Amino acid sequence: MRHDRLMRGVHRLAERCGLAALVRYYTASLQAEHQLDAGSRLLFRIRHAPAYPLLVALLAIISAGTSLYPFGPVIVAATVFAPHRWRGVIAGSTLGAVIGATSLILIVRTAGLEVVDTWFPALRENLLWEQSNFWIERHGEVALAVIAALPVPQLPAVVLVGLSELNPLAIVLALLLGKAVKYTVYVLGVRLILRAMRHVAEWDEPAAD
Repeated sequence: MRHDRLMRGVHRLAERCGLAALVRYYTASLQAEHQLDAGSRLLFRIRHAPAYPLLVALLAIISAGTSLYPFGPVIVAATVFAPHRWRGVIAGSTLGAVIGATSLILIVRTAGLEVVDTWFPALRENLLWEQSNFWIERHGEVALAVIAALPVPQLPAVVLVGLSELNPLAIVLALLLGKAVKYTVYVLGVRLILRAMRHVAEWDEPAAD
């Protein structure tokens, strides 16, 4: 009974925060591959292949290094498509995001504000730019690690670190710690939501009969 209450509590929480809808969408896509976008379709097709974590890492590199798309839906899809490969999804996501962010930091350190204003013209007018600058100026790598662990846009913090004089090794370690925490929570959370959704469906079916 306690387990039932826990699963139903997880299910309600997932419904309220919108994660259940996303998980449900990708779960339904297991039977309707044509509904997926190109990246998700490729993930789906190689979910049993040894290269699966490498594709997750590549998508994380592109997301963290360019900010072309949010990575949250990608890691949810990767976990739904292959929940048994959760360790590889966490490792690929974490290392890919660190590589992508570090690459962007190196580019910004080399080219300066000119490349920032060219690639991301509205970035310095964003409220997150001011907020990230406030925390990074005061807490350095610790602030970067916390930001990297939060489900918020990472681009302002990454660019600001590129413009700073923080130690490169400390930056990498901060990113590694933050991303590892965030993506572990993401993946284990999605696995728990999948269990909760199955549990609720199994318990509700007899009631419906």
